[in-house]
Amino acid sequence: MIYAACAATLVACPSNPRETEKSQKRVDLAKDLLAQGQDAAAESEGKKAVAFDARNEEAHQILGKIFIVRANRNVGLIEREGCLEGTVADGLRAEANADMRRADEYLARAVELAPDLGEAWMDRSVIAIYFQDWDKAIEYGQKALAGLAKLQNEALARANLGWAHFQRGDLARAAQELLQATQREQRFCLGNYRLGEVLFQQKEYEDAAERLAPFLDPKTCPIQQLFYLMGNTYLRLNDPQSAAKQLDMCIAMAPRSCVARQCDKALKQLTP
Repeated sequence: MIYAACAATLVACPSNPRETEKSQKRVDLAKDLLAQGQDAAAESEGKKAVAFDARNEEAHQILGKIFIVRANRNVGLIEREGCLEGTVADGLRAEANADMRRADEYLARAVELAPDLGEAWMDRSVIAIYFQDWDKAIEYGQKALAGLAKLQNEALARANLGWAHFQRGDLARAAQELLQATQREQRFCLGNYRLGEVLFQQKEYEDAAERLAPFLDPKTCPIQQLFYLMGNTYLRLNDPQSAAKQLDMCIAMAPRSCVARQCDKALKQLTP
């Protein structure tokens, strides 16, 4: 019970003998359960892993991921399933915020134990992006890329770093990071969408359309904002017919979402 309490409060238990093999087995099980969508069971196994070895950085890392997944689920309910407003939305958002903060506590412990744990730094950059703390997102993104040996997806880390630079208004640095991300993974949907946003803001509409064109399939690139962006890009290129097609597709992907409302508003402006 003492060790379980230590795990729950993120406090190391100096009297707990390290049982590294048992801890790692629990981490592996937690990863499998999370991949199956069983986050509650994954959390239980992650906490057992910490109880077996409070200095197992991967145990803290997987617990961080679990809380990020939970937060994103609530954000999806708010923004994609119904574009919720009022007290229900406020409650879900508060819960998501709390989950993200809890995730960052676990991940901060992970990088304290293993400063070169690139994957944990990348997850912390995701949390910073969520809270729109662009300076921290850039700091954590750079640290993620400094730990490539323990980073699963360099392209995603660069895409997050580029997005943080974009949000800060540094379009040149954003383009640099996003170009590197898409070069490493050419069919990288998220990276190309974000690079399209940069090109659009730079008023390079033809380049933006060319960049986005290969990704206009909701089955392989289910990013609703991409279709909204492509619709606006076609409008800038004086092609209202193509713009309407992309905006229609945007709405069809998730008709109740907040992005669908944006697409519907843009589409109505095209109608005489």
